[in-house]
Amino acid sequence: MHINPYVEAINRLSLKVEGILVLQHGEEIARYRWIPERPRPVYSVSKSFTSLAVGMAIDEGKLSLTDRVLEAFPGRVPDPSPRLSALTLEHLLTMSRGHPEFSRPVDVDEALSQPLTTDPGVRFVYDNGATFLASAMVTRATGQRVREFLIGRLFKPLGIPEPVWETSVDDHTLGATGLELTTGSLARFGQFLLQRGNWEGKQLVSAAWIDTATRAHITTKMLKDADYDLGYGYCFWNCRHGAYRADGKNGQYVVVLPGKDAVVAISSDEETMSPILYAVWDHILPEL
Repeated sequence: MHINPYVEAINRLSLKVEGILVLQHGEEIARYRWIPERPRPVYSVSKSFTSLAVGMAIDEGKLSLTDRVLEAFPGRVPDPSPRLSALTLEHLLTMSRGHPEFSRPVDVDEALSQPLTTDPGVRFVYDNGATFLASAMVTRATGQRVREFLIGRLFKPLGIPEPVWETSVDDHTLGATGLELTTGSLARFGQFLLQRGNWEGKQLVSAAWIDTATRAHITTKMLKDADYDLGYGYCFWNCRHGAYRADGKNGQYVVVLPGKDAVVAISSDEETMSPILYAVWDHILPEL
């Protein structure tokens, strides 16, 4: 495919993209590097990896979407509110726990102490605290931090070197952020998603989990922003052109286009994210 129109658009807009890799039908069809490839923070793409850990734990019978958060941390909140008592793992994955604003709790106790101002499941509020609690629930259920849980189940099978993934002060994988990966590793993750959890003939997570996690479960229409107002799944965004994605601060993207049997992975260091994705629609999609 012709990658030059995308590169020219990025350069014309002076966007600090570091690299792009495009796969179609399981093969690399284009790549371009602005700087040498290296592991870099992928920020909220981390959330989508945590979603996969949840799905694997559910497949193994260790978790359920209906599990109550407080049951994973008995005795931590002596007099919980009805809203906190009703909070489930699914509410965490859909960013609908009822907390009114974005937060970065440093540990489980802080996350559980944050006030819930609406009933769980009612309103989408993007929030690191929700995914952090989901990560902690995986640890409680499996006895392993999410990073260690995924090393043998996902990272090694995909050929991703054991990554840096930051931990909280109470020794949980952050879950919502803190993971470092190369563009190539992001592309492999995208291909794994496109193949609905199958890698080299082995089903690493159920296809049903991929289908469910990447489907919208809560409205995000209030965001009124193209590619952000089409709904949120279990730590995945729905976007235009029948695609879905994992994304992270400063322009980290794993865009999966099932209708084109294609994946676009992008690493960046750019605060103005949206034009990076819009350029995919304008210059990559027509080539697929």
